[in-house]
Amino acid sequence: MPRSPDPALEGKLVAAALRLLDRGGEPAITLRAVAKEAGTTTPSIYERFRSREALMRRLVDEATDEIVAILQPKASVEAMFDEYLRYSRAHPMRLNLMVTTFGARFVAGDEMPAFELLKLRIADQVGIKGRPCEDLALAIASLAFGTAQGVIAAGKGTRQAAEFHRTSRQALRMLLAAFCAANKGRPTARRAKPRSPASR
Repeated sequence: MPRSPDPALEGKLVAAALRLLDRGGEPAITLRAVAKEAGTTTPSIYERFRSREALMRRLVDEATDEIVAILQPKASVEAMFDEYLRYSRAHPMRLNLMVTTFGARFVAGDEMPAFELLKLRIADQVGIKGRPCEDLALAIASLAFGTAQGVIAAGKGTRQAAEFHRTSRQALRMLLAAFCAANKGRPTARRAKPRSPASR
C-alpha cells in the first residue's frame, strides 16, 4: 500500500531551504541539499515543487511574510526602516535574496506585501498617494537595501556601520520632507493604529 503524502512536508522543505540559505547563500540551495537537510528524497521535493525556481519563489514568499510580521507593528516609516536594518543584519543571506529578486517582482507586478505596507505608512505619515507615494517608496526601499548591505559589509558594531545607519537616517528624513513639501502633504500625521496591507 503506498504511503500517504506528508502534509507537513512542504513546510519542512521550506524550513530546510531557509537554513541552507542562511548558512551558504542561494548557491547552497540545491534540490539534493534541501532533500538531505529535510530528511527526505529529491523525488519528494518534486511532488511539492515543480522546479528549484518554484522552491526559490516560495522562499521569497516566506521571507516576505517574516518581514511583514516584524514591520507591521511599526507605526512610522523611520521605525520600519530601523527594524528592517536590524532584520537584515540578523539575516544577511535573506536580505541578498530579497534584493536580487525585488526588481523582477516589481516589474512583473507580483504581490509585494512589504512594499505595500511601506506605501501605507507613507500615505499615513506624509499624506501622499498614487505615483508620488510609489516613487517615495521605491526611493526608501533602495536606500534601505543599500544601507543594509553597507552595514553588513562594515561589520556589526563598527564605527563604519554606525555611520551608514546615521547618514541613511538623515537621507530618509530629507526624502520624507522633500516629498511632503513637493506634494503639499501633511508631515508626521500618523494613525493611532497601524494598518496592514490586507485591510485596504
